[in-house]
Amino acid sequence: MKTFTHKETLQHIILRIFFAIFILAISAVVQAEEKKENRDILKFDKDIREALNHSCLKKGEFGVKFYSLDRRETLFQYRQGDLFVPASNVKLITTAVALKELGPDFRFNTKLYTLGKIENGVLDGDLYIKGFGDPKLVTEQMWLLASALKNLSIEEIRGDLIADESYFDSVRRIKTWKKKFGSEPYNAPLGALSFNFNTVKVLATAGQKAGEKIGVIVEPNSDYLKLQNRAITRSRGRRYHLIVNRTKKDDSDEIKVTGSLRKGTKLAKYYLNISYPAIYTAKTFKSFLSKVGIVINGRTRIGIVPAKARILLKHKSEPLAVILRGLNKFSNNFVAEQLIKTLGAVKESVPGSTEKGLKFVNKYLKDLGFGEKDYKLDDGSGLSRTNKLSPNILVKTLEDVYDNWEIYPEFISSLAVIGQEGSVKKRYLRHPRKGTVRVKTGTLDFVSALSGYFQTLDGERIAFSILMNDLRCQAWSAQKIQDKLVRLGLNFKRLD
Repeated sequence: MKTFTHKETLQHIILRIFFAIFILAISAVVQAEEKKENRDILKFDKDIREALNHSCLKKGEFGVKFYSLDRRETLFQYRQGDLFVPASNVKLITTAVALKELGPDFRFNTKLYTLGKIENGVLDGDLYIKGFGDPKLVTEQMWLLASALKNLSIEEIRGDLIADESYFDSVRRIKTWKKKFGSEPYNAPLGALSFNFNTVKVLATAGQKAGEKIGVIVEPNSDYLKLQNRAITRSRGRRYHLIVNRTKKDDSDEIKVTGSLRKGTKLAKYYLNISYPAIYTAKTFKSFLSKVGIVINGRTRIGIVPAKARILLKHKSEPLAVILRGLNKFSNNFVAEQLIKTLGAVKESVPGSTEKGLKFVNKYLKDLGFGEKDYKLDDGSGLSRTNKLSPNILVKTLEDVYDNWEIYPEFISSLAVIGQEGSVKKRYLRHPRKGTVRVKTGTLDFVSALSGYFQTLDGERIAFSILMNDLRCQAWSAQKIQDKLVRLGLNFKRLD
């Protein structure tokens, strides 16, 4: 058995003492840093609360959460679990689910079919155009489709042009949206075969002299649209007011332009929705075919592609990852709702519907740990005022996507950068690092929301959500409060 000398015992005691002192010193440093860090967090908390103490938010109907993705801890929270109308912040969840279920490289189809034969440049039979929900079949894409058909050496179609929109159900708008709707572009009807977001653009220019009719151009130009222009040019010194509206007819729309434009007025632009997506798309396609040298002798009508018809052409859309940039940067309601119906058609069954698509949204939120009583969603765009979400749910969605690098790059690139693009282009944050702020806005009457990501002064990554309801001010005032909260986050630093 080994025995210790007096010298060895003394050395052992001294080492233990030094070790204990070292541990105490380290502990003291850690405690000091924690106190310092707690002091910084408390100051951040105080500054946020002061910014929220605003007459615009007097009723306290708002929820806020700032969450560190690096440390997995909450920096600030107020009513983070309560439910609020989120407006277009719903699109964050729609985007996450679409990327997970469909994938960033998913593409929509638009197909051309026929039962007829092609001989000597003539298609002897009907031409069918069938849509599969493409939310971004726009002018450039339709030119490609028309040119591709021309490249099959077709110059004449001896039959009808038949539009098939059976891939979706026939419900044009969500039942919880406003019952009375006008021609606003944000309220465009849905459909499996749609074109240019189911909207038209009206361009108006003043005449050279007072009393002259103004010039009006409608894009796209097809026989689906009828134009009634009764607007005139006024002299420079007189008041002017131009009214551009859309009236629904049996199978077409009439654009009515009344009122006046002042002489010297720059080009005025107006956007209106249309009434019949499939007929609108087909008649516009017929116009494009005419411009590339293909004549259709028959009528344009709605129908179903026969089982025995063969595919002439298949046009693929841009990848979903690209389409989502338009969805979130410009808050496109039409794209969001088309995605929800597509989810239903692809993942469950045809025809796609909002109800079928929302099943996958509910499944996603359930997987995040939220129950049926924790939220309410009736659409994918946020246009419905019956939608209810909490800051917790939105931050959890942002965290979940952040942790999934199969979809995170596409997700964050779809968000707008404050002061630079999209719906936040004119929001001047006045901060040198505003480029680190990636957000999604949300606006309805008396509702304003902002959620997304940013980095603090020392590079800490933050997910946040600000939901404001029952506002007692204009939307721009609420946005200023949100911008101030984000600036405080950008300036936050753990340690001096």
